[in-house]
Amino acid sequence: MFYELEKSLGFKINQTANKLNNKYNQLLQSFDIAPEQRATLEIIKYEADVNQTKIANILGKDKTTISRTLNTLENKNLITKSQIDKRTNLIQLTQKGEDILNNSFSSVKDFRKKLTSNLSEEEINQLVSLLEKVALSVEKES
Repeated sequence: MFYELEKSLGFKINQTANKLNNKYNQLLQSFDIAPEQRATLEIIKYEADVNQTKIANILGKDKTTISRTLNTLENKNLITKSQIDKRTNLIQLTQKGEDILNNSFSSVKDFRKKLTSNLSEEEINQLVSLLEKVALSVEKES
């Protein structure tokens, strides 16, 4: 039987994203961290003067979601937040946060490499370009 849903680009993107997230969640379970938490740690490590707004913009999430993620990371002793002023916190990795990033690095790198193992460099570039175009068209609709 054929469903109109099967032709939906949004459905296909979401279906693929769900499969990726499920596998990535399984991979990170042994490190006691969720994918969004690890992404946040990675941003904190590599972005200068990072704050909640910057993390939200990079991940495409709202500030409330990022606030919850940061609180969870702080409760796990993976980051520290130091208030600079009423509106700004300095966010830094703890040694435990650094360790989780370092310990999970090769597993994450292998996972990312497997995702593209059946694609040529040109196909990867095309896919990224097409996804960016789709995202842009969604933003224009908003």
